[in-house]
Amino acid sequence: MFSALDIARTAIGTAAKAVAKVPIADKHFRLNERLEGPWPAGPFLWMHGASLGECKMLLNLARALQADIPDCPRILVTTQKAEVLDFLRGACKADASSENSAGTSSDSEKTCEIEVSIAPADTPVAMKKFAKNVKPIALVLGENELWPGYLSTMKRLCLKPSVAIVSGRFHAAIPGIDFSPIGFAGMQTGADLSRFMNVASRANIGSPIIGGDWKLLPWARGNKPATSDSPAPDKSVDTFFVSMHFSEWASFYRMAAHATASGEAVVLAPRRLEEVPAFRKAISEKKIPTVDWPEVQKGAVSIVGQFGLTKDIFAVSKTAVVGGSFNRGLGVHNFWEPLQAGVATYVGPYSAGQAENVAALVREGVISQLNSPEEFARKVIPDPKTVERFLAREKEKIEDSYRQFVDFVLGLLPPPNVK
Repeated sequence: MFSALDIARTAIGTAAKAVAKVPIADKHFRLNERLEGPWPAGPFLWMHGASLGECKMLLNLARALQADIPDCPRILVTTQKAEVLDFLRGACKADASSENSAGTSSDSEKTCEIEVSIAPADTPVAMKKFAKNVKPIALVLGENELWPGYLSTMKRLCLKPSVAIVSGRFHAAIPGIDFSPIGFAGMQTGADLSRFMNVASRANIGSPIIGGDWKLLPWARGNKPATSDSPAPDKSVDTFFVSMHFSEWASFYRMAAHATASGEAVVLAPRRLEEVPAFRKAISEKKIPTVDWPEVQKGAVSIVGQFGLTKDIFAVSKTAVVGGSFNRGLGVHNFWEPLQAGVATYVGPYSAGQAENVAALVREGVISQLNSPEEFARKVIPDPKTVERFLAREKEKIEDSYRQFVDFVLGLLPPPNVK
């Protein structure tokens, strides 16, 4: 029997088919692909995320499962955003090239693959076609993405709860969603867990946990991070302004002007490459010298003109100021990366999307919050020992929740063949 949600999903599908006939709309949103496929032939362990951050986290999770689960099934990562597909495909291609160059990925040896695809539209017809092709044996949702059709499809296909939420963020859900297909819920914070259980308590989800932010999973599973007693590398960059938007120009200028006037070496990595010329022009008009990364100069701003360099820059930076936090309408960007690198980390007055995490980190003295650009001149450096202790606790939390997740996945897989 059709529910109100099913009727709404059917109506959305009908409207989407009409919009898909408009070439510009179809090209931008890949509506026909989302409604009709093609999707790869399964079975797959299905992972789904909305945007780049969630999908990068899921890609790292897929790699971890490959390493930790013998005879791991093939993994399919889907995304809601067409522009994320190119990144995912490039990352998977790079993985394959790396394996081939190491001589470890011949067809006879390869037991697990990662494929990527646009996510199916949450309509009854699209989900039926998707399930027929992909044959998902489990669904892993990154952060939230609680689409009612995704959950009901997994309930229909699987005998026991086979949906997991990892690195969960939760504020609200569509009324009427059936949460019973969820068998694992690892939420980022206690507040996320509390809000989730307020609406999902009747689903009898076994042992929901606080698992931290799984964007840190590769770091948590990797080597022990450097401690404050470790030899300090050469720090040629005094302040790294990372992921700054041009809409934050006024705040950036006041901080960068103070830094360069004080003889500091400043590096700027704009969030959007298309905004590099605007930043360069505005900085020059203020008579502040500019150079291009990797050149660094005291009293000047070194401008980064390509993606993928932040890890190298953090390695030589003393402090980092995270963009997205100096404009109320933006969301604060990744403050975990400089923390992991042992860099003193600062955010601005706004922390949309991460307000609870930022408040907790500021309260514990792990990061510092600049309530105005003027506070940059008298910023307080977080105590390295405090940061070290916090990261150790976070690492333990993520490792423990990941082990529980692996046990959940193993419980869904068929027993290995007896050889």
